[in-house]
Formats: sequence, C-alpha cells, structure tokens
Amino acid sequence: MRRLFSIRGLVTALVFSVFIIALVGCSDGAPGAPGLPGNPGNPGAAGSEGAPGAPGEPGEPGEPGEPGLAGLPGNPGAPGAPGPQGPAGADGADAPAIPKASLSVSSSAVTMDGELTVTGGGFEAGEAVVIQLVVDESLSVIVGGGRGAQVAANGAGAFEVTFSSLSEDSDVISRASGAATLEAQGGSGSVASIPIVISDSVAAVTSPSSNLAISPGAPGGTAIVYGSGFKKAEMVSIWAGGNILAGAEANKYGAFQVEVKVGLGEGIYTANAIGSNGSEATAPFLVAKDK
Repeated sequence: MRRLFSIRGLVTALVFSVFIIALVGCSDGAPGAPGLPGNPGNPGAAGSEGAPGAPGEPGEPGEPGEPGLAGLPGNPGAPGAPGPQGPAGADGADAPAIPKASLSVSSSAVTMDGELTVTGGGFEAGEAVVIQLVVDESLSVIVGGGRGAQVAANGAGAFEVTFSSLSEDSDVISRASGAATLEAQGGSGSVASIPIVISDSVAAVTSPSSNLAISPGAPGGTAIVYGSGFKKAEMVSIWAGGNILAGAEANKYGAFQVEVKVGLGEGIYTANAIGSNGSEATAPFLVAKDK
C-alpha cells in the first residue's frame, strides 16, 4: 500500500510538472523573424472603366512651319469694258512750209558803197522781184535806192542782178553795221532771204582761213555742220537756201560742230557760215531723200 502511493504520487507529480511546463511554454515569447514573402496571387478581374478626367492645360505653341511653295498663277480675268472716249486733243501746228525760192550773194561781207551781185532761184517764171536790205525791225530799204522791183525772174524762175551800192541814204548808212538781211519778195508771193555782214571795210571782216563742211541730209531730217578757222568764242550763224539753219559758238580753237534740222526741199545749196566777228565760210549742201 505504501508502494502504490508512491507510484501515484510520482505519476501525479509528473503530470503536474508537464502541466507546469506547458503553461510556461504557452506564455508570450519574443516575436520571431518575419518569414519570406509568399508568391503573388493571381490578378483579379478588370474593374469597370472610370469616368474621363478633366482636360489638361493647353501646351505652348509650336514653332512656325516653313512657308509653303507659291501656288500657280490664276487664270487672267475677263477684260473690262472699254472706257468712254476722251476729248479730242488740240489741233497740231501746221508743218513748216519748205521754201521754194532761194537767194545767194557774191559776198556775204560787204560795205554800203560796195558792189554786190544777187542771184535768185525757185521763183515763178516772169515774177517781178523786189530786193530789200533789212537793217533792223524798224528799218528796211530797197537795195540800190529804187522804188519798185529791180529784176524779173526768167522762164526758169531765176535771176541775177548787180548793184553798185546797197544804199546812198546817209541815215541808212549810219545805222547799217554788222549783221543784216537781204530779202527778195516776188510779186506772186515767193520769198527768200540771206544774211550779210555790213562793215566799213570788207578786208576787216573777211576770214580766208575759215572752213565749213556739212553732211548730206534728207528733207525733214538732220545734218551735221563742222566749222574751223573762226575766232575764239565767235557766234556763228549757218544759212542755206535763204533760211537760217542753226547757230553755234566757236570753241577756244575757233572750231564748232552743230546738228541742224533740214527744212529744205531736195537740191544742192550753198551753206554760209557767218561769224559775229566777220569770219565767213561756205560749203555745198546736198539735200536728197534717203534711199
């Protein structure tokens, strides 16, 4: 009996000890280290589409692009309606008449008491001709002191007359000096003139060294006149067919060149260059139509 108790007591003590150990083992200890993460699970099903978000702020403007190629020109438009007719212009001036008559003298440098031969052409057959000396705007006298026509043109419309002097009138002689004009007026309306230089001494106004040349020209066209041997800065008048063609001024070498308008009909003329200091030169001048 004593032995049985001992076994029981031993078993009880043993059970009690296990119980105490179990209690001690069940109390909270320090947490252990975290374990490794597990494998990710499978993705869930897609959710429903959300509402659209608010629009973002506008971006900065971009750089301008390169200009494009020019387009093809368009088709021309239809012509406009003609405008109203403008007013008529003023009538033009009549073209200058080309004189038919011409005049020449034996010398363009004369004295009032010296002899002078005047030759005319292009007048009407049998036309009576009065030859006058025109000194200035207020003084003109019939050459030789006559009172009417001094000569009549022949059947070819030409004449030649010689005067022993231009005038014996003292008033005319006192006023006549320098450049003057001889004018021939026909009874049928023909008119021609030529310049002369009046001096006390012919020898003082002649200039044998002066020369003149003129290129051929066509009616209504132009010609070139060349002169040399004149006085320095001398004013020169160029005449032909009883008409003044142009004026020129000699340079420091006594030469000049000038373009003139041809206001003469076809024919050959004597061109005269008369200087303000008495120089004088002549040259033939051919007027013919261009071929």
